[in-house]
Amino acid sequence: MIVLKLKKGDILLLLIVLIAGISYFGLKFLYKDTAEKTAVISVNGKEYDRINLDKLEDEKTIHIDLGNGKYIDIVANDEGVHVSDVVCPDRICVKTGIIDRVGESIVCLPNRVQIFIEGNEIPEVDIVSQ
Repeated sequence: MIVLKLKKGDILLLLIVLIAGISYFGLKFLYKDTAEKTAVISVNGKEYDRINLDKLEDEKTIHIDLGNGKYIDIVANDEGVHVSDVVCPDRICVKTGIIDRVGESIVCLPNRVQIFIEGNEIPEVDIVSQ
């Protein structure tokens, strides 16, 4: 059986690391996602609709008829916003998936539709942007 002898410095270091970890997760839990978020949908450069994601109680589906047999279906729910169906050649907007953070966007270039999340929180910087 191996017995480790802890010195005063080891105990102090262990306590500092433990307090820092508890503080980090405690603050993250207390201040999680308090920002107001709004999904803004624009078609041909003009605002089409705004959806307040914080006050959204049920799933909302927006069907936009773009003419000439083209359309786009946008779904907003408690997870975020995504394009569920679209008539266009590449369907990249569907493959983008769910967006739910300020600064994220979905763009359908062939149909000139843009969906982005705006709000009062500071967007997170990813590793690519640094």
